[in-house]
Amino acid sequence: MNARTEYTLAHASRWAVDNQAWLADELARLRALVAARQAADGAARPAPDAGAPPTTRPGAAGMPPALDRVARLFELSPFERDLLLLAAGQELDRGLRALLPDGLSFSLAMSLLDAPHWDALSPLAPLRHWMLLSLPTGQLPAHAPLQIDERVLHAITGVAAIDEALRGIVRPAHRAAAADAALSSCVAKALGAPEPPLLLLPPDCGSLAVRRDSAIAAVTSLGDAALLLDATHLPSDAAELDAVARRLDREAALAGATLVVCGEASADAQRRLCTVLARLRSAVVLAGELEHGSVRDTVQRAVTRLAPPPAQHGGGWPSLPPACRPALQQFRVDAALWQDALLQATPAPGAAPDAQQLWQALRSAARGGLDALAQRLDADTGFDDLVLPAATLAQLRAIAAQLRHRHTVHEDWDFARRGTRGLGLAALFAGESGTGKTLAAEAIAHEAGLDLYRIDLASTVSKYIGETEKNLARLFDAAEASGAVLLFDEADALFGKRSEVKDSHDRYANIEIAYLLQRVESYRGLAILTTNLKSSLDKAFLRRIRFVVQFPFPDETLREQLWRRQLPAAAPQGSIDWPALAKAPLSGGHIRAAALQAAFAAAAGAQPIDQRLLQQAVRAEFAKLERPWSGGGTA
Repeated sequence: MNARTEYTLAHASRWAVDNQAWLADELARLRALVAARQAADGAARPAPDAGAPPTTRPGAAGMPPALDRVARLFELSPFERDLLLLAAGQELDRGLRALLPDGLSFSLAMSLLDAPHWDALSPLAPLRHWMLLSLPTGQLPAHAPLQIDERVLHAITGVAAIDEALRGIVRPAHRAAAADAALSSCVAKALGAPEPPLLLLPPDCGSLAVRRDSAIAAVTSLGDAALLLDATHLPSDAAELDAVARRLDREAALAGATLVVCGEASADAQRRLCTVLARLRSAVVLAGELEHGSVRDTVQRAVTRLAPPPAQHGGGWPSLPPACRPALQQFRVDAALWQDALLQATPAPGAAPDAQQLWQALRSAARGGLDALAQRLDADTGFDDLVLPAATLAQLRAIAAQLRHRHTVHEDWDFARRGTRGLGLAALFAGESGTGKTLAAEAIAHEAGLDLYRIDLASTVSKYIGETEKNLARLFDAAEASGAVLLFDEADALFGKRSEVKDSHDRYANIEIAYLLQRVESYRGLAILTTNLKSSLDKAFLRRIRFVVQFPFPDETLREQLWRRQLPAAAPQGSIDWPALAKAPLSGGHIRAAALQAAFAAAAGAQPIDQRLLQQAVRAEFAKLERPWSGGGTA
């Protein structure tokens, strides 16, 4: 324990002793006042100073008495202050309890205390709104027995405590081991705003632990306490949620604390949390897995979304070559991973890092847990490998160009400052199976130097209410760190039309679609959806798609190009009539499958790949399609 800590504890100890002595004097004054009023028994009311003189404030730590602090925090009138003190006296002072054998009621307090006013009984007045005093239900409020809340009693006596009704929902935080100094500084600066802010730390500010601990460090650096709020245990009843919100505001005021929302929560728990946030008045830092759009659409006050500070990336951009800036903009990792990537990309001490190596190192570091949530595809296909009409290729190159330059438009040109809605880059690839939709996604990811992940719908969609949104939230949040290209194959299974609400299942299915639309719209990377049935997609979803690319069935000219590209140079080739093979109406996927089948047949027969083997493979593909074919191309 250092000298400063010893001084602080000694100061607090002296204040606690002085506060208890002051409170005892105040209760003695109030006891004398009540006794005098009761003795008068209907006679002329004594002057307001008939009781003992007011006592002086504690001076050991330069802090006001706890009761005066509570009165100031909740803007109590002198009558409300004395009523609260009288309710505390019932619990603390034997003499006052003896003077009130039938308990304390509001009407009795009106006859005993100075400057009474009836509006103190209103549910909107501080005593009842902040639940400083409680009334039993089902009785007339004027004559019902009044009781002080336990948390408020502890606050008046100067005893450290936390509201028992909030146990499991909030807990004090003392450690911030994973805090990032630059992020903590940004949070502390935002918390210094004149009005209590509502801050959102998005996933690109770092991992969940980094965001949580950075928020804790920022709060404690300002001299406040940090209260961690877990949405998992919030009640579902609307009236209970309102009471929790008021208790949270009250706890933040009494403890001099800032609420920090942390941890993951189901979609249902997040909806309950948004309901609470809409009622809170105190400062809140959202460091958990919570969607910005959900908060913004629910609460009335402004939501400040913090951007990751440049200092998080090893001292900022100016100290690194300009060629490294794209990597800094693209990948969001914590300080430790950033330093590791920088070391990997630096050829020698004191040398400038290699921009390409830095990109690859950060690309690997930013994957996080995404590999466990989706299938990463090797994106080795380039645009020159695609066999598509010129107009389709032009659309694909335009998507890649927007993916490369989105940082310039969103950040350098400040388009993102107006909000994240509408900035997401989403594309729909529509066409028959085998027309090149997945290969086109690989080409875009390869051109941008990003990972391509195919989303497994079987592990994403759940029959349990709220689980699909939770899976999607985990997926998108993990992808935010790298801005990876997300491929939703056969997307009509997940993005289908919203149905008429006939039961609870329809309602929650529509909620899933609405949530997904919101996440796709705000995702900072590229989301590609493929479908064989464009007409089955929801129109509201199509409105949010920036690119709709139609992949036509290849004509005979394109099919010949596809056939010629299937056989590698190392493969032995016999006599092949490419134009004859192109007459068979097959898509690119089926052409590739036929070429591969012919290659295995050639290898088994120790012979080159020729027209006969290819024609046999073509017939086998038509058999799989249950379509007869005896057309041209016969050797």
